Amino acid sequence: MTEGTVMADVRKSAQQSAARTRAREKAAEFRQKHDTLEQLATDYFVAMDSVDEIEASAQKEMAAVRERATAKSTVARAKALAMIASMLDLGAPRAEVADRLGLATRDVKKPPTAPKKGLQQDDSKEAEPVSEGFVGAHRS
Repeated sequence: MTEGTVMADVRKSAQQSAARTRAREKAAEFRQKHDTLEQLATDYFVAMDSVDEIEASAQKEMAAVRERATAKSTVARAKALAMIASMLDLGAPRAEVADRLGLATRDVKKPPTAPKKGLQQDDSKEAEPVSEGFVGAHRS
């Protein structure tokens, strides 16, 4: 071997060593980036699972609130209908009751009357149900 060949081998060996070092550094950076991305993905899935649980819990709470509101509004609506019936029972005309309450006359229904004794009741026709939607449907 000549001196030039030995120097070329040393230079080549130093280049390979430097290249290996750079390759290891790049591989370490890649592994670090991969680990960071994996941790971020894990954190994402944990957060999204939490969102799903929160939304499911909120849906249950909203359903319970709706049920309570429906029950309370049904009671209030029945009281309002009873007030209208009382006004009509006092002999006030439907138009006057409607005007006093700010309702359309068509929304003030006469309360169902009890059948008179001695008369046959026609079972084929049922009493018209009282509209629940009129209470609060004021005229402009």
